[in-house]
Amino acid sequence: MAQAEAVEKALSSHLFEIFILVLATQVVGWIFQKIKQPVVIGELLAGVIVGPALLGWVVEGSLLEFIAELGAIFLLFMVGLETRMHDILKVGKEAFIVAVVGAILPFFGGYYFGLYIGFNQVASLFLGAALVATSVGITARVMQELEVLSRPYSRIILGAAVIDDIEGLIVLAIVSGIATTGAVETAGIVRLVLISFAFVGAAMALVPFVRRIPLERLPFQSPLGVAIAFGMGMATLASFIGLAPIVGAFMAGMVMAELREEHELEPPIHAIESFLAPIFFAYMGVQLDLAALTSREVLIAGVVISLIAIAGKLVSMFGALSQGLRQALVVGVGMVPRGEVGLIVASIGLSAGAVDEKEFAIVIFMVVVTTIIAPLSLRPLIAWADPEVPLTEETA
Repeated sequence: MAQAEAVEKALSSHLFEIFILVLATQVVGWIFQKIKQPVVIGELLAGVIVGPALLGWVVEGSLLEFIAELGAIFLLFMVGLETRMHDILKVGKEAFIVAVVGAILPFFGGYYFGLYIGFNQVASLFLGAALVATSVGITARVMQELEVLSRPYSRIILGAAVIDDIEGLIVLAIVSGIATTGAVETAGIVRLVLISFAFVGAAMALVPFVRRIPLERLPFQSPLGVAIAFGMGMATLASFIGLAPIVGAFMAGMVMAELREEHELEPPIHAIESFLAPIFFAYMGVQLDLAALTSREVLIAGVVISLIAIAGKLVSMFGALSQGLRQALVVGVGMVPRGEVGLIVASIGLSAGAVDEKEFAIVIFMVVVTTIIAPLSLRPLIAWADPEVPLTEETA
């Protein structure tokens, strides 16, 4: 009886937190829409307001973290549905250069700055690793709002983000190995690289076969059920091999994009994503510990590392100059957000004892700055670079 009451109480608590997050994201998101600012910033701010930093109505927890992750998965699945594989392959060379340049420069910039301000070698390596991978969910949300996912610069960003995730995974594996054993496990890293590229290659190889599959004849209630099962399956498989689940979801979306007109998959998937994705961004706000950012030392170091993080990704724009200077700049800014990726790397370093609270706070500062500055800059930048985009109030 006592156990049943405890379960009921926990359920009520979780339902209340989800209700608060949904309500807060809708209200604050509406305000940001009215003032013509990116809604994603409003959703992040909503999480900060109701989270431990201010009201304390919502706290971090495994269930909320899982629901937030589902939000990211469905967001990238939806983005994938709006992006055909052959469109990404058209800008493959540019995406590769953007990803490589945008990983190397931030990593070494963060590493050497860490050494300069007195971090030990391992902490400096974690600082550099936190600057490598882009949080594509934030940029994808802005591009989705502005309805520019079909533009070449958006495809370059999305393609680079997939490569970026693999690069970030490799860097994190190397740094974590050095932190725990003091050595680089070459065999494990090579295996990781091969598995990652095999996963992406297999997804690409599925595209021509998917067009021939009659979804209505499969033993599923509906084609939508096939699509959701495939998306979740690819996200799960990506997670098992060490990639971010959102990479698997994005690849699944691109595969299913071949069937989107025939079966009208986008409207129902968009309905699910519209409910879950704001929870993902709000939960990022819940995780931000603003109190840790009050130290003068953290603020100064945080400003410098944020500038390094931004400059390192902006330089990657030179890989997209074939699209013109303005659109290349959109690519550079679109690669800036670190978001949950930086938090994950820093959290691994903290739990392993490789970084201390002050060093962790510096990464949090960088995450906050890059997460906010990118979407705020993207809207006017896209209006400048791509005058054909109809920036009406609906896409504001």
